[in-house]
Amino acid sequence: MSYEAGSPGLETNVGNFALIDTLRQLGIHHYSGVNGGGVVHVSKYLIPLTDLSQVRDGIPRMLTMGEYVSGFMPLGYYLASGRIAGSITTTGAATKLGSSGITEAKLHNIPAVFLIALNSTGSIGKAPLQDVSQYGMNIVPQLQAELGDGCIVIDNIHRLEQDLMKAQDILHESRPVAIAFHPDILSKEARVHVPRTETPRILHKEDIEAFLKQFPEMARHRRVIIYVGEEAAFCPNIQELSTQLSELLHAPTVWSVNGANAVSPKNPFGYGYIMFGGNDKAMELWRSMNQEDILITLGFCPGEYSTNLDSIPAKCTWHFGAYLHGYGEINGDFRHRCKGDYKKVRGDIAFALEEVIPRLKALGVGKDRPKVERPDSLNFREVWRDVRKDCVDFMSFYEELPKHWQPHSIGFDDVCIAYKDRQYVTQRPHPSIKFWSMHHGSAMGGGFGLGLGAKLADPSLHTFIFSGDGCWRLFGGCLADAASLDLRLFIINNGTYGIVDKGLEIIIPTVEKRRYHSKLPRIDFVAAAKAHGWDGFYLKPDLSNLKEIMDACYTQAGKSILVDVPVDSEQVVGLNARLLNLTTQAYL
Repeated sequence: MSYEAGSPGLETNVGNFALIDTLRQLGIHHYSGVNGGGVVHVSKYLIPLTDLSQVRDGIPRMLTMGEYVSGFMPLGYYLASGRIAGSITTTGAATKLGSSGITEAKLHNIPAVFLIALNSTGSIGKAPLQDVSQYGMNIVPQLQAELGDGCIVIDNIHRLEQDLMKAQDILHESRPVAIAFHPDILSKEARVHVPRTETPRILHKEDIEAFLKQFPEMARHRRVIIYVGEEAAFCPNIQELSTQLSELLHAPTVWSVNGANAVSPKNPFGYGYIMFGGNDKAMELWRSMNQEDILITLGFCPGEYSTNLDSIPAKCTWHFGAYLHGYGEINGDFRHRCKGDYKKVRGDIAFALEEVIPRLKALGVGKDRPKVERPDSLNFREVWRDVRKDCVDFMSFYEELPKHWQPHSIGFDDVCIAYKDRQYVTQRPHPSIKFWSMHHGSAMGGGFGLGLGAKLADPSLHTFIFSGDGCWRLFGGCLADAASLDLRLFIINNGTYGIVDKGLEIIIPTVEKRRYHSKLPRIDFVAAAKAHGWDGFYLKPDLSNLKEIMDACYTQAGKSILVDVPVDSEQVVGLNARLLNLTTQAYL
Protein backbone atom coordinates (compact mmCIF):
# COMPACT_ATOMS: atom_id res chain seq x y z
CA MET A 1 0.00 0.00 0.00
CA SER A 2 1.32 3.47 -0.87
CA TYR A 3 0.84 4.69 2.69
CA GLU A 4 3.17 1.96 3.99
CA ALA A 5 6.33 1.98 1.98
CA GLY A 6 8.70 4.67 0.79
CA SER A 7 7.58 7.42 3.12
CA PRO A 8 9.88 8.63 5.91
CA GLY A 9 8.71 8.33 9.49
CA LEU A 10 6.04 5.70 8.83
CA GLU A 11 6.87 2.71 10.99
CA THR A 12 4.77 -0.34 10.18
CA ASN A 13 5.42 -2.19 13.42
CA VAL A 14 3.55 0.14 15.79
CA GLY A 15 -0.02 0.46 16.99
CA ASN A 16 -0.76 3.62 15.00
CA PHE A 17 -0.17 1.74 11.77
CA ALA A 18 -1.91 -1.38 13.06
CA LEU A 19 -5.05 0.62 13.85
CA ILE A 20 -5.40 2.18 10.39
CA ASP A 21 -4.33 -0.97 8.54
CA THR A 22 -6.69 -3.21 10.49
CA LEU A 23 -9.59 -0.86 9.82
CA ARG A 24 -8.58 -0.86 6.14
CA GLN A 25 -8.76 -4.63 6.09
CA LEU A 26 -12.20 -4.39 7.66
CA GLY A 27 -13.30 -2.22 4.71
CA ILE A 28 -12.92 1.24 6.28
CA HIS A 29 -11.04 3.56 3.93
CA HIS A 30 -12.40 7.06 4.41
CA TYR A 31 -12.07 9.47 7.30
CA SER A 32 -12.63 13.14 7.93
CA GLY A 33 -11.54 15.56 10.62
CA VAL A 34 -8.81 18.03 11.52
CA ASN A 35 -5.24 16.95 12.25
CA GLY A 36 -3.24 17.96 15.31
CA GLY A 37 -2.53 17.12 18.92
CA GLY A 38 -3.04 13.51 19.87
CA VAL A 39 -3.98 12.20 16.40
CA VAL A 40 -0.94 13.22 14.36
CA HIS A 41 0.73 9.83 14.69
CA VAL A 42 -2.46 8.12 13.48
CA SER A 43 -3.39 10.55 10.70
CA LYS A 44 0.12 10.38 9.19
CA TYR A 45 -0.88 6.95 7.86
CA LEU A 46 -3.72 8.54 5.88
CA ILE A 47 -3.33 10.13 2.44
CA PRO A 48 -5.14 13.46 1.89
CA LEU A 49 -8.46 13.12 0.10
CA THR A 50 -8.44 16.02 -2.33
CA ASP A 51 -10.53 14.81 -5.25
CA LEU A 52 -13.55 12.56 -5.71
CA SER A 53 -11.61 10.47 -8.21
CA GLN A 54 -9.54 9.13 -5.29
CA VAL A 55 -12.34 7.56 -3.26
CA ARG A 56 -12.30 4.20 -5.04
CA ASP A 57 -8.58 3.47 -4.89
CA GLY A 58 -8.80 1.50 -1.64
CA ILE A 59 -6.18 3.66 0.09
CA PRO A 60 -7.03 5.00 3.57
CA ARG A 61 -7.63 8.70 3.09
CA MET A 62 -8.65 11.68 5.18
CA LEU A 63 -10.66 14.71 4.13
CA THR A 64 -9.82 17.78 6.18
CA MET A 65 -13.15 18.98 7.52
CA GLY A 66 -14.30 20.76 10.67
CA GLU A 67 -15.12 18.34 13.46
CA TYR A 68 -18.81 19.19 13.79
CA VAL A 69 -19.40 18.37 10.12
CA SER A 70 -16.96 15.46 10.29
CA GLY A 71 -18.94 13.82 13.07
CA PHE A 72 -21.87 13.31 10.72
CA MET A 73 -19.85 12.20 7.70
CA PRO A 74 -19.78 8.46 8.57
CA LEU A 75 -23.57 8.47 8.99
CA GLY A 76 -24.23 9.80 5.50
CA TYR A 77 -21.60 7.43 4.17
CA TYR A 78 -23.45 4.45 5.62
CA LEU A 79 -26.90 5.67 4.56
CA ALA A 80 -25.70 6.00 0.98
CA SER A 81 -23.75 2.75 0.71
CA GLY A 82 -24.19 0.45 3.69
CA ARG A 83 -20.43 0.72 4.26
CA ILE A 84 -18.58 2.14 7.26
CA ALA A 85 -16.41 5.25 7.48
CA GLY A 86 -14.63 7.09 10.26
CA SER A 87 -14.38 10.49 11.90
CA ILE A 88 -11.20 11.65 13.64
CA THR A 89 -11.16 14.05 16.58
CA THR A 90 -8.02 15.18 18.31
CA THR A 91 -7.65 15.67 22.05
CA GLY A 92 -9.99 18.11 23.78
CA ALA A 93 -12.71 20.31 22.33
CA ALA A 94 -12.63 18.51 18.98
CA THR A 95 -14.26 15.49 20.60
CA LYS A 96 -17.03 17.70 21.93
CA LEU A 97 -17.59 19.11 18.45
CA GLY A 98 -17.74 15.69 16.83
CA SER A 99 -19.93 14.10 19.47
CA SER A 100 -23.25 15.23 17.98
CA GLY A 101 -22.56 12.78 15.18
CA ILE A 102 -21.77 10.08 17.73
CA THR A 103 -25.13 10.65 19.39
CA GLU A 104 -27.07 10.54 16.15
CA ALA A 105 -25.30 7.34 15.12
CA LYS A 106 -26.38 5.74 18.37
CA LEU A 107 -29.97 6.97 18.16
CA HIS A 108 -30.37 5.76 14.57
CA ASN A 109 -28.46 2.47 14.99
CA ILE A 110 -25.77 3.37 12.47
CA PRO A 111 -22.37 1.62 12.56
CA ALA A 112 -19.59 4.19 12.41
CA VAL A 113 -16.04 4.58 13.72
CA PHE A 114 -14.90 7.57 15.76
CA LEU A 115 -11.16 7.77 16.47
CA ILE A 116 -10.62 9.90 19.58
CA ALA A 117 -7.28 10.96 21.01
CA LEU A 118 -6.72 11.01 24.76
CA ASN A 119 -3.76 12.51 26.62
CA SER A 120 -0.49 10.62 26.80
CA THR A 121 -0.42 8.62 29.99
CA GLY A 122 2.72 10.37 31.24
CA SER A 123 1.02 13.76 31.13
CA ILE A 124 -2.00 12.84 33.24
CA GLY A 125 -2.09 14.83 36.47
CA LYS A 126 0.30 17.46 35.06
CA ALA A 127 -2.38 19.73 33.56
CA PRO A 128 -1.60 18.95 29.90
CA LEU A 129 -2.98 21.05 27.08
CA GLN A 130 -6.51 19.86 26.21
CA ASP A 131 -6.76 17.81 29.37
CA VAL A 132 -9.34 15.06 28.82
CA SER A 133 -8.26 12.95 31.79
CA GLN A 134 -10.24 12.57 35.01
CA TYR A 135 -8.67 15.86 36.13
CA GLY A 136 -9.92 17.74 33.11
CA MET A 137 -12.73 17.02 30.69
CA ASN A 138 -13.01 13.43 31.91
CA ILE A 139 -14.07 12.41 28.43
CA VAL A 140 -13.88 8.60 28.70
CA PRO A 141 -16.68 8.25 31.29
CA GLN A 142 -18.79 10.54 29.12
CA LEU A 143 -18.29 8.31 26.09
CA GLN A 144 -18.89 5.19 28.16
CA ALA A 145 -22.09 6.65 29.59
CA GLU A 146 -23.42 7.17 26.07
CA LEU A 147 -22.00 4.17 24.20
CA GLY A 148 -21.43 1.59 26.92
CA ASP A 149 -19.09 -1.07 25.59
CA GLY A 150 -19.11 0.84 22.30
CA CYS A 151 -16.41 3.04 23.86
CA ILE A 152 -13.18 1.11 23.51
CA VAL A 153 -10.18 2.54 25.34
CA ILE A 154 -6.72 1.64 24.00
CA ASP A 155 -4.67 1.70 27.20
CA ASN A 156 -2.73 -1.54 26.73
CA ILE A 157 -0.93 -2.25 23.47
CA HIS A 158 -1.02 -5.98 24.14
CA ARG A 159 -4.82 -5.87 24.07
CA LEU A 160 -5.06 -3.95 20.77
CA GLU A 161 -5.97 -6.99 18.68
CA GLN A 162 -8.65 -8.02 21.14
CA ASP A 163 -9.99 -4.46 21.27
CA LEU A 164 -10.25 -4.21 17.48
CA MET A 165 -11.98 -7.59 17.27
CA LYS A 166 -14.50 -6.27 19.77
CA ALA A 167 -14.95 -3.12 17.67
CA GLN A 168 -15.82 -5.23 14.63
CA ASP A 169 -18.40 -7.18 16.62
CA ILE A 170 -20.09 -3.98 17.83
CA LEU A 171 -20.21 -2.57 14.30
CA HIS A 172 -21.93 -5.78 13.22
CA GLU A 173 -24.64 -4.95 15.78
CA SER A 174 -25.45 -1.68 13.96
CA ARG A 175 -23.81 0.41 16.66
CA PRO A 176 -21.15 3.13 16.51
CA VAL A 177 -17.72 2.60 18.05
CA ALA A 178 -15.57 5.24 19.69
CA ILE A 179 -11.94 4.08 19.79
CA ALA A 180 -10.26 6.32 22.37
CA PHE A 181 -6.50 5.90 22.56
CA HIS A 182 -3.52 7.22 24.51
CA PRO A 183 -1.00 8.33 21.86
CA ASP A 184 2.01 6.97 23.76
CA ILE A 185 0.34 3.57 24.11
CA LEU A 186 -0.62 3.39 20.44
CA SER A 187 2.92 4.35 19.40
CA LYS A 188 4.37 1.20 20.95
CA GLU A 189 5.35 -1.82 18.89
CA ALA A 190 2.39 -3.99 17.90
CA ARG A 191 1.39 -6.70 15.46
CA VAL A 192 -2.31 -7.20 14.92
CA HIS A 193 -4.37 -9.62 12.87
CA VAL A 194 -8.15 -9.27 12.90
CA PRO A 195 -9.88 -11.43 10.26
CA ARG A 196 -12.68 -9.62 8.52
CA THR A 197 -16.13 -11.07 9.03
CA GLU A 198 -19.38 -10.05 7.37
CA THR A 199 -22.43 -8.92 9.28
CA PRO A 200 -24.59 -12.03 9.67
CA ARG A 201 -28.19 -11.97 8.47
CA ILE A 202 -30.02 -13.91 11.14
CA LEU A 203 -33.54 -15.25 11.50
CA HIS A 204 -35.03 -16.95 14.56
CA LYS A 205 -37.11 -19.78 13.14
CA GLU A 206 -39.01 -20.26 16.40
CA ASP A 207 -40.31 -16.68 16.14
CA ILE A 208 -41.46 -17.29 12.58
CA GLU A 209 -43.31 -20.43 13.62
CA ALA A 210 -44.94 -18.60 16.54
CA PHE A 211 -46.10 -15.82 14.21
CA LEU A 212 -47.55 -18.26 11.67
CA LYS A 213 -49.32 -20.17 14.42
CA GLN A 214 -50.82 -17.21 16.27
CA PHE A 215 -51.26 -14.38 13.77
CA PRO A 216 -53.80 -15.87 11.31
CA GLU A 217 -56.46 -16.47 13.94
CA MET A 218 -55.63 -13.23 15.73
CA ALA A 219 -56.04 -11.20 12.52
CA ARG A 220 -59.29 -12.86 11.43
CA HIS A 221 -61.94 -10.17 10.84
CA ARG A 222 -59.66 -7.56 12.43
CA ARG A 223 -58.01 -4.57 10.87
CA VAL A 224 -54.26 -4.97 10.48
CA ILE A 225 -52.12 -1.82 10.29
CA ILE A 226 -48.53 -1.89 9.08
CA TYR A 227 -45.95 0.62 10.33
CA VAL A 228 -42.67 0.72 8.39
CA GLY A 229 -39.64 1.98 10.32
CA GLU A 230 -36.14 2.90 9.28
CA GLU A 231 -34.53 -0.47 10.11
CA ALA A 232 -36.47 -1.97 7.22
CA ALA A 233 -34.92 0.54 4.81
CA PHE A 234 -31.58 -1.28 4.99
CA CYS A 235 -33.03 -4.62 3.85
CA PRO A 236 -32.80 -5.85 0.24
CA ASN A 237 -35.93 -5.94 -1.92
CA ILE A 238 -37.88 -4.43 0.96
CA GLN A 239 -40.15 -2.18 -1.11
CA GLU A 240 -41.56 -5.15 -2.99
CA LEU A 241 -41.86 -7.25 0.16
CA SER A 242 -43.62 -4.56 2.20
CA THR A 243 -46.05 -3.99 -0.68
CA GLN A 244 -46.81 -7.72 -0.88
CA LEU A 245 -47.56 -7.77 2.83
CA SER A 246 -49.84 -4.73 2.58
CA GLU A 247 -51.74 -6.24 -0.34
CA LEU A 248 -52.04 -9.68 1.23
CA LEU A 249 -53.49 -8.34 4.48
CA HIS A 250 -55.37 -5.37 2.97
CA ALA A 251 -53.44 -3.44 5.57
CA PRO A 252 -53.34 0.36 5.57
CA THR A 253 -49.65 1.19 5.77
CA VAL A 254 -47.88 4.15 7.34
CA TRP A 255 -44.22 4.93 7.70
CA SER A 256 -41.70 7.08 9.53
CA VAL A 257 -39.68 9.69 7.67
CA ASN A 258 -36.77 7.26 7.13
CA GLY A 259 -39.00 4.20 6.94
CA ALA A 260 -40.36 5.69 3.71
CA ASN A 261 -37.25 4.33 2.01
CA ALA A 262 -38.65 0.83 2.56
CA VAL A 263 -42.02 1.68 0.96
CA SER A 264 -42.91 1.53 -2.71
CA PRO A 265 -44.49 4.70 -4.12
CA LYS A 266 -47.01 2.35 -5.75
CA ASN A 267 -48.15 0.61 -2.55
CA PRO A 268 -51.95 0.81 -2.99
CA PHE A 269 -52.51 0.75 0.77
CA GLY A 270 -50.08 3.58 1.53
CA TYR A 271 -51.51 6.14 3.97
CA GLY A 272 -48.38 8.25 4.34
CA TYR A 273 -45.97 9.61 6.89
CA ILE A 274 -46.97 9.77 10.55
CA MET A 275 -46.34 12.28 13.33
CA PHE A 276 -43.77 15.00 12.56
CA GLY A 277 -44.87 16.48 9.24
CA GLY A 278 -47.26 13.57 8.91
CA ASN A 279 -49.97 13.24 6.30
CA ASP A 280 -53.57 13.79 7.29
CA LYS A 281 -54.78 10.31 6.28
CA ALA A 282 -51.89 8.65 8.10
CA MET A 283 -52.53 10.63 11.27
CA GLU A 284 -56.27 9.97 11.10
CA LEU A 285 -55.56 6.25 10.77
CA TRP A 286 -52.95 6.19 13.54
CA ARG A 287 -55.20 8.02 15.98
CA SER A 288 -58.07 5.66 15.18
CA MET A 289 -56.05 2.60 16.24
CA ASN A 290 -57.74 0.76 19.11
CA GLN A 291 -57.57 -2.44 21.15
CA GLU A 292 -59.30 -4.43 18.41
CA ASP A 293 -56.55 -3.71 15.85
CA ILE A 294 -53.39 -5.66 15.07
CA LEU A 295 -50.21 -3.69 14.34
CA ILE A 296 -47.24 -5.07 12.41
CA THR A 297 -44.10 -2.96 12.66
CA LEU A 298 -41.28 -3.55 10.18
CA GLY A 299 -38.58 -2.13 12.39
CA PHE A 300 -39.63 0.12 15.24
CA CYS A 301 -39.01 3.88 15.28
CA PRO A 302 -39.53 4.83 18.93
CA GLY A 303 -38.64 8.52 18.89
CA GLU A 304 -40.89 11.45 19.71
CA TYR A 305 -41.07 12.52 16.06
CA SER A 306 -42.24 9.01 15.13
CA THR A 307 -44.59 7.96 17.95
CA ASN A 308 -44.91 11.17 19.98
CA LEU A 309 -44.26 9.48 23.35
CA ASP A 310 -47.49 7.51 22.96
CA SER A 311 -48.07 3.89 23.84
CA ILE A 312 -49.49 1.75 21.05
CA PRO A 313 -53.13 0.81 21.85
CA ALA A 314 -53.41 -2.19 19.50
CA LYS A 315 -54.59 -5.58 20.75
CA CYS A 316 -51.24 -6.98 19.69
CA THR A 317 -48.09 -5.49 18.18
CA TRP A 318 -45.92 -7.82 16.11
CA HIS A 319 -42.45 -6.30 15.86
CA PHE A 320 -40.15 -7.54 13.09
CA GLY A 321 -36.54 -6.52 13.67
CA ALA A 322 -32.95 -7.70 14.00
CA TYR A 323 -31.33 -5.08 16.23
CA LEU A 324 -29.85 -6.54 19.39
CA HIS A 325 -29.41 -3.14 21.01
CA GLY A 326 -31.89 -0.93 19.17
CA TYR A 327 -32.36 2.62 20.36
CA GLY A 328 -35.41 2.88 22.60
CA GLU A 329 -35.49 -0.79 23.55
CA ILE A 330 -35.61 -1.85 27.19
CA ASN A 331 -34.43 -5.38 27.92
CA GLY A 332 -34.17 -6.02 24.20
CA ASP A 333 -37.68 -5.10 23.10
CA PHE A 334 -40.44 -2.48 22.99
CA ARG A 335 -42.91 -4.22 25.25
CA HIS A 336 -43.00 -1.12 27.45
CA ARG A 337 -44.37 0.94 24.53
CA CYS A 338 -47.42 -1.26 23.93
CA LYS A 339 -50.68 -1.29 25.89
CA GLY A 340 -51.70 -4.65 24.42
CA ASP A 341 -49.66 -7.75 23.75
CA TYR A 342 -46.20 -7.38 22.24
CA LYS A 343 -44.45 -10.10 20.25
CA LYS A 344 -41.10 -9.88 18.48
CA VAL A 345 -40.00 -11.72 15.36
CA ARG A 346 -36.24 -11.55 15.69
CA GLY A 347 -34.11 -11.45 12.60
CA ASP A 348 -33.53 -9.83 9.24
CA ILE A 349 -36.82 -8.22 8.21
CA ALA A 350 -36.49 -9.17 4.53
CA PHE A 351 -35.63 -12.77 5.42
CA ALA A 352 -38.66 -12.91 7.69
CA LEU A 353 -41.06 -11.53 5.08
CA GLU A 354 -39.71 -13.88 2.42
CA GLU A 355 -40.56 -16.70 4.80
CA VAL A 356 -43.96 -15.62 6.10
CA ILE A 357 -45.67 -14.09 3.04
CA PRO A 358 -45.97 -17.29 0.95
CA ARG A 359 -46.91 -19.31 4.01
CA LEU A 360 -49.60 -16.81 4.99
CA LYS A 361 -50.99 -17.11 1.46
CA ALA A 362 -50.98 -20.88 1.74
CA LEU A 363 -52.94 -20.59 4.99
CA GLY A 364 -55.56 -18.48 3.24
CA VAL A 365 -54.91 -15.44 5.41
CA GLY A 366 -55.48 -13.08 2.47
CA LYS A 367 -59.07 -14.22 1.99
CA ASP A 368 -62.07 -12.35 3.41
CA ARG A 369 -60.00 -9.46 4.70
CA PRO A 370 -61.88 -6.36 5.91
CA LYS A 371 -62.17 -3.79 3.15
CA VAL A 372 -60.21 -0.59 3.62
CA GLU A 373 -60.03 2.64 1.66
CA ARG A 374 -57.23 2.99 -0.84
CA PRO A 375 -56.65 6.74 -0.75
CA ASP A 376 -55.32 8.76 -3.64
CA SER A 377 -54.57 12.05 -1.89
CA LEU A 378 -53.27 11.65 1.65
CA ASN A 379 -54.06 15.17 2.82
CA PHE A 380 -57.27 17.05 3.45
CA ARG A 381 -56.09 20.03 5.53
CA GLU A 382 -56.05 23.39 3.71
CA VAL A 383 -52.68 25.14 3.94
CA TRP A 384 -52.39 28.94 3.85
CA ARG A 385 -50.57 29.90 0.64
CA ASP A 386 -50.88 33.70 0.43
CA VAL A 387 -47.16 34.24 1.08
CA ARG A 388 -45.13 37.42 0.68
CA LYS A 389 -44.36 38.36 -2.91
CA ASP A 390 -40.62 37.99 -2.43
CA CYS A 391 -41.01 34.38 -1.18
CA VAL A 392 -41.83 31.06 -2.75
CA ASP A 393 -45.00 29.24 -1.79
CA PHE A 394 -43.32 26.34 0.00
CA MET A 395 -46.21 24.07 -0.97
CA SER A 396 -45.63 24.86 -4.64
CA PHE A 397 -41.89 24.35 -4.24
CA TYR A 398 -42.32 20.79 -3.00
CA GLU A 399 -45.10 20.10 -5.49
CA GLU A 400 -42.81 21.05 -8.37
CA LEU A 401 -39.52 19.63 -7.13
CA PRO A 402 -40.41 15.92 -7.57
CA LYS A 403 -40.91 16.54 -11.31
CA HIS A 404 -37.18 17.15 -11.59
CA TRP A 405 -35.72 14.25 -9.63
CA GLN A 406 -33.55 11.93 -11.67
CA PRO A 407 -32.46 8.36 -10.84
CA HIS A 408 -29.48 7.71 -8.58
CA SER A 409 -30.24 10.63 -6.26
CA ILE A 410 -30.15 10.96 -2.48
CA GLY A 411 -31.42 13.75 -0.25
CA PHE A 412 -30.91 14.85 3.34
CA ASP A 413 -33.29 17.05 5.32
CA ASP A 414 -31.56 19.11 7.98
CA VAL A 415 -33.14 20.26 11.23
CA CYS A 416 -35.33 23.03 9.82
CA ILE A 417 -38.80 23.26 8.32
CA ALA A 418 -37.51 21.16 5.41
CA TYR A 419 -37.52 18.05 7.60
CA LYS A 420 -41.13 18.71 8.48
CA ASP A 421 -42.67 20.06 5.30
CA ARG A 422 -41.28 17.95 2.47
CA GLN A 423 -43.01 14.73 3.44
CA TYR A 424 -46.33 16.45 4.05
CA VAL A 425 -46.46 17.89 0.52
CA THR A 426 -44.94 14.98 -1.39
CA GLN A 427 -47.04 12.40 0.54
CA ARG A 428 -45.28 9.32 -0.84
CA PRO A 429 -41.64 8.37 -1.43
CA HIS A 430 -40.21 9.13 -4.87
CA PRO A 431 -38.84 6.34 -7.08
CA SER A 432 -35.70 8.29 -8.03
CA ILE A 433 -34.52 9.62 -4.67
CA LYS A 434 -34.24 8.43 -1.09
CA PHE A 435 -34.46 11.00 1.68
CA TRP A 436 -32.93 10.69 5.13
CA SER A 437 -33.24 12.75 8.26
CA MET A 438 -31.32 12.31 11.53
CA HIS A 439 -34.17 13.53 13.69
CA HIS A 440 -33.80 11.65 16.99
CA GLY A 441 -30.93 13.83 18.19
CA SER A 442 -32.24 16.71 16.05
CA ALA A 443 -28.84 18.41 15.79
CA MET A 444 -29.02 21.45 13.54
CA GLY A 445 -26.51 21.57 10.70
CA GLY A 446 -25.86 17.83 10.65
CA GLY A 447 -27.36 17.51 7.17
CA PHE A 448 -24.25 19.00 5.58
CA GLY A 449 -22.05 16.26 7.02
CA LEU A 450 -24.57 13.62 5.97
CA GLY A 451 -24.45 14.84 2.37
CA LEU A 452 -20.67 14.98 2.50
CA GLY A 453 -20.51 11.37 3.64
CA ALA A 454 -22.87 10.20 0.91
CA LYS A 455 -20.73 11.84 -1.73
CA LEU A 456 -17.55 10.22 -0.42
CA ALA A 457 -19.29 6.84 -0.40
CA ASP A 458 -20.44 7.17 -4.01
CA PRO A 459 -19.21 10.15 -6.07
CA SER A 460 -21.70 9.34 -8.84
CA LEU A 461 -24.64 9.81 -6.45
CA HIS A 462 -26.54 13.04 -7.03
CA THR A 463 -26.48 14.40 -3.49
CA PHE A 464 -28.94 17.05 -2.25
CA ILE A 465 -28.99 18.74 1.15
CA PHE A 466 -31.94 20.80 2.36
CA SER A 467 -30.82 22.96 5.24
CA GLY A 468 -32.01 26.07 7.05
CA ASP A 469 -30.53 29.50 7.45
CA GLY A 470 -30.20 28.65 11.14
CA CYS A 471 -28.45 25.37 10.36
CA TRP A 472 -25.98 27.29 8.20
CA ARG A 473 -24.48 28.82 11.33
CA LEU A 474 -23.05 25.41 12.28
CA PHE A 475 -21.35 24.42 9.02
CA GLY A 476 -20.97 27.57 6.91
CA GLY A 477 -17.26 27.85 7.61
CA CYS A 478 -16.67 24.40 6.08
CA LEU A 479 -17.94 25.21 2.60
CA ALA A 480 -14.48 25.79 1.13
CA ASP A 481 -13.43 22.25 2.06
CA ALA A 482 -16.36 20.85 0.04
CA ALA A 483 -16.26 23.24 -2.92
CA SER A 484 -15.10 20.61 -5.42
CA LEU A 485 -17.33 17.77 -4.20
CA ASP A 486 -20.42 18.39 -6.38
CA LEU A 487 -22.76 18.84 -3.41
CA ARG A 488 -26.16 20.47 -3.95
CA LEU A 489 -27.17 22.58 -0.97
CA PHE A 490 -30.60 24.24 -0.78
CA ILE A 491 -30.83 26.87 1.98
CA ILE A 492 -34.39 27.33 3.22
CA ASN A 493 -34.07 31.03 3.94
CA ASN A 494 -36.83 32.49 6.13
CA GLY A 495 -34.74 34.66 8.44
CA THR A 496 -35.98 32.64 11.38
CA TYR A 497 -35.51 29.59 13.50
CA GLY A 498 -38.77 28.53 11.90
CA ILE A 499 -39.72 25.52 14.02
CA VAL A 500 -39.07 27.53 17.18
CA ASP A 501 -40.95 30.60 15.97
CA LYS A 502 -44.16 28.87 14.90
CA GLY A 503 -44.00 26.32 17.69
CA LEU A 504 -43.85 28.92 20.43
CA GLU A 505 -47.01 30.53 19.10
CA ILE A 506 -48.72 27.36 20.32
CA ILE A 507 -46.61 26.61 23.38
CA ILE A 508 -46.52 30.13 24.88
CA PRO A 509 -49.07 32.12 22.87
CA THR A 510 -49.47 34.90 25.47
CA VAL A 511 -45.76 35.79 25.51
CA GLU A 512 -44.58 38.63 23.25
CA LYS A 513 -42.81 37.32 20.14
CA ARG A 514 -39.50 39.08 20.73
CA ARG A 515 -39.01 36.75 23.68
CA TYR A 516 -39.10 33.78 21.31
CA HIS A 517 -35.45 34.55 20.39
CA SER A 518 -36.10 33.13 16.95
CA LYS A 519 -35.13 35.86 14.47
CA LEU A 520 -31.96 35.66 12.38
CA PRO A 521 -29.98 38.38 10.57
CA ARG A 522 -30.20 38.03 6.81
CA ILE A 523 -27.24 36.57 4.93
CA ASP A 524 -26.52 36.64 1.20
CA PHE A 525 -25.96 32.89 1.00
CA VAL A 526 -25.16 32.84 -2.71
CA ALA A 527 -22.47 35.49 -2.29
CA ALA A 528 -21.08 33.59 0.68
CA ALA A 529 -21.05 30.35 -1.29
CA LYS A 530 -19.24 31.93 -4.22
CA ALA A 531 -16.67 33.38 -1.84
CA HIS A 532 -15.98 29.80 -0.73
CA GLY A 533 -15.54 28.51 -4.30
CA TRP A 534 -19.10 27.30 -4.89
CA ASP A 535 -21.57 28.21 -7.60
CA GLY A 536 -24.93 29.62 -6.56
CA PHE A 537 -28.48 30.46 -7.59
CA TYR A 538 -31.31 32.54 -6.16
CA LEU A 539 -34.59 30.69 -6.65
CA LYS A 540 -37.20 33.08 -7.98
CA PRO A 541 -40.44 33.36 -5.99
CA ASP A 542 -42.50 32.21 -8.98
CA LEU A 543 -40.20 29.16 -9.43
CA SER A 544 -39.60 30.18 -13.05
CA ASN A 545 -35.90 29.25 -12.84
CA LEU A 546 -36.36 25.99 -10.92
CA LYS A 547 -35.83 23.88 -14.05
CA GLU A 548 -32.64 25.77 -14.89
CA ILE A 549 -31.37 25.21 -11.35
CA MET A 550 -32.20 21.52 -11.31
CA ASP A 551 -30.59 21.01 -14.71
CA ALA A 552 -27.43 22.58 -13.30
CA CYS A 553 -27.66 20.38 -10.23
CA TYR A 554 -27.65 17.28 -12.39
CA THR A 555 -24.63 18.45 -14.37
CA GLN A 556 -21.66 17.23 -12.34
CA ALA A 557 -18.84 19.62 -13.09
CA GLY A 558 -16.64 19.29 -10.05
CA LYS A 559 -18.19 22.28 -8.33
CA SER A 560 -20.70 22.39 -5.51
CA ILE A 561 -23.87 24.47 -5.89
CA LEU A 562 -25.89 26.43 -3.32
CA VAL A 563 -29.50 27.47 -3.95
CA ASP A 564 -31.15 30.20 -1.89
CA VAL A 565 -34.85 29.42 -1.37
CA PRO A 566 -36.71 32.47 0.02
CA VAL A 567 -39.53 31.33 2.33
CA ASP A 568 -42.21 33.18 4.28
CA SER A 569 -41.74 32.34 7.96
CA GLU A 570 -45.49 32.70 8.54
CA GLN A 571 -46.41 29.78 6.27
CA VAL A 572 -47.08 26.53 8.15
CA VAL A 573 -47.10 23.41 5.99
CA GLY A 574 -46.37 20.20 7.91
CA LEU A 575 -47.61 19.96 11.49
CA ASN A 576 -45.55 19.23 14.60
CA ALA A 577 -47.45 16.83 16.83
CA ARG A 578 -44.80 17.27 19.52
CA LEU A 579 -46.03 20.79 20.29
CA LEU A 580 -48.91 19.38 22.30
CA ASN A 581 -46.38 17.69 24.58
CA LEU A 582 -44.48 20.93 25.05
CA THR A 583 -47.54 22.85 26.23
CA THR A 584 -47.39 20.98 29.56
CA GLN A 585 -44.63 21.24 32.14
CA ALA A 586 -44.45 17.45 32.28
CA TYR A 587 -42.54 17.29 29.00
CA LEU A 588 -40.62 20.57 29.04
